[in-house]
Amino acid sequence: MNAIRLAVGFLFAVMGSKACMLAMAQSPDQKPFTAPSVTKCQDDCLDDCRPSWNDECPSVYAQVEGLFMMREPRFTQQPIIVDAIAGTTLVSTSDLDFNFDPGVRATVGMRLCGGRALEFSYFGLFEGDASAFAVKPGENSFLIFPNNFTGNVFVDMDEVHVNYSSWLHSFELNLPCCSGCCDTCDSGKGDDKGKGGGEWGCGEVRCRSFEWFAGFRYLNLGEELNIAAQRTVSAQIEEGSYNIRTANHLYGAQLGARVRRSRGLFGWEATGKAGIFGNDAQQTQSATDFPNFPLRPTVSSSDGVVAFVGEVNLSALYRLTDVWNVRAGYNAMWIEGLALAPDQLDFDFATASSGSRLRNGGGMFLHGVSAGLEARW
Repeated sequence: MNAIRLAVGFLFAVMGSKACMLAMAQSPDQKPFTAPSVTKCQDDCLDDCRPSWNDECPSVYAQVEGLFMMREPRFTQQPIIVDAIAGTTLVSTSDLDFNFDPGVRATVGMRLCGGRALEFSYFGLFEGDASAFAVKPGENSFLIFPNNFTGNVFVDMDEVHVNYSSWLHSFELNLPCCSGCCDTCDSGKGDDKGKGGGEWGCGEVRCRSFEWFAGFRYLNLGEELNIAAQRTVSAQIEEGSYNIRTANHLYGAQLGARVRRSRGLFGWEATGKAGIFGNDAQQTQSATDFPNFPLRPTVSSSDGVVAFVGEVNLSALYRLTDVWNVRAGYNAMWIEGLALAPDQLDFDFATASSGSRLRNGGGMFLHGVSAGLEARW
């Protein structure tokens, strides 16, 4: 199954590259390739277009950025710890909120010919944690999991710690097709004025480009939900745990576009991409009661589901040298068709087959800022 997805993704990328070749071959303005490749620009300021220090279709380019992003998972809202006597909920899945967590993104690309390039990107968001805590409010309280009266520790609990963690890694291989150019505007004085009346200033380099790309992407989203409970019986502390682990392996083809503009020292870049993916989702869970025995056998399940991934980025650019730029921006990613750990909760410990159903209808929205360096040759 995975081999088929890889083959389809590779075929999709090759077809995109062939389409780019055909489009550029049919263009009457296309000239024999010389690195870096540029195309004719129609501009009110100048009639010609030439490569410069910041050519928009560089021969080789690389980016490294630090990320600071927040995860907002979309899962079923349900209680985790309730007081059976008072009928109140002390901890629910809605209490599990992530903060902003660090990550990294890196991109390396090399121009092949005729405006086409081969580009590899990695996106990683390090493990983030969300937690909740409940303590028995009083002697008359009776803390349990919802509708569960099975077990030693999990009936009339004194303390409960809930920890939810998540991590994300993404690898993608794209074939961008670039059309771009740079020019230098007039001085804005006397006969040197261009059609724009010299509004652009003296000697500023302005660059512009548009890229569209097709490629293959793989994402790995993993999660864990760990519930640790304890109670005191005859001055002895009893402990138990309920643990869930999920893994989502997403494979698929994607399409995207990138627009870049710069003038003098400053510029901006916008990128958007989206694709339909196949998700090979898995979950495993176990419940251990006091004194260290399985309250329910460890169960696992897996299933395939169609998923969606979309991502956008908007970055500001500042030139340091003829090669190096600083970039900083905002990022957002939307993923649907996920098996999230909180959705796998099943407190029916009295039934041996419980917990074996995989629920993969969850989603996740990630957003935050990025900052880093890029080099273009």
